[in-house]
Order: sequence, then C-alpha cells, then structure tokens
Amino acid sequence: MLQLVRAQFLQCTRRSITTSSCLCGKKTRKPWDQRFPVSVEDVSPDVKGGSVEMAEALPEKIVAPTGIYHKLTKKYIHVPEMVPEFVVPDLTGFELKPYVSYKAKEISQAPLTPREIFDSYYAQDIEDDFLDGKIKFDAQKVFLGNDRQVQLEEYIEIVKEKKT
Repeated sequence: MLQLVRAQFLQCTRRSITTSSCLCGKKTRKPWDQRFPVSVEDVSPDVKGGSVEMAEALPEKIVAPTGIYHKLTKKYIHVPEMVPEFVVPDLTGFELKPYVSYKAKEISQAPLTPREIFDSYYAQDIEDDFLDGKIKFDAQKVFLGNDRQVQLEEYIEIVKEKKT
C-alpha cells in the first residue's frame, strides 16, 4: 500500500516540476499586450509602476508603418494609402485668433425649441413657396412643392401657432 501511495506521489510531483518559468496561463512572458505598443507616457516616473530607466529604454515616438511585409517573400511593400495626409485649410486673411481669453464673457443661452429651429430654417422657404404658388390646397390636403402631402388640419394648426 505504501508503495502505491509513493508511486502516485512521485508521478504527481514529476508532472508539476518544470525547469522553465511558469507562464501561469499567459502565452508570452512579456508583461504587456503586444497589440498595443508601450509608449513613454505609460512607463514614465509619474505613473505608478514606471521608472526613468523604463522611459529611457523606449523610443521617444512610435511611428505608424506606411506599408506591409509580404508573408512569403518577407519584403516590405510600401502602401501609399497608409501614408498620413494632413488636410490644412488656407487661413490667409482669416481674422479670428486661435486663442480665447479667460476674460471673455460667458454666453448663456436657453436651449432652442423645435419651433425656433423650424422658424429659422424652413419657415421662410415655405412662405416663399406659398407666394410663388408652389403650395396648393385641396379639400383635405396641402400639396407642398416637393411632392409632399400634409393633412389640412395639421397645416392650419401650424399656421395658427406661428401667428401667436
């Protein structure tokens, strides 16, 4: 009996003893995710767990690649679509400054209501279409200029609300 217990104990210890370091379920020994590059801000002395040595070991800037490596030939292929393109407007003669002073007065305005938005954007166009004859009335419907139909009662309510 003692030999059986000893044999099982040795078999269990043989399986759990290893000469390599334990990965504990991790696929790599690196303490970060390789999909996301580590930047200087992540390991700077200001951050918990960071140090000056770690910050100095990393490059200052991580530059995005502008191409791919071919899987079979292992050659680098430049892809023009991966090159960043900065679109900057021409600001010659532009009088506004990019800085807003803290001394500027704070503007407080009540939120716009749907009625105010309608009046500011659509009301003038509807009035012009009515005066030009593009809006026509039928017995129960109003035909707008863009082949849209509105019930007459809804249209009358809108006009009454506008007058008040």
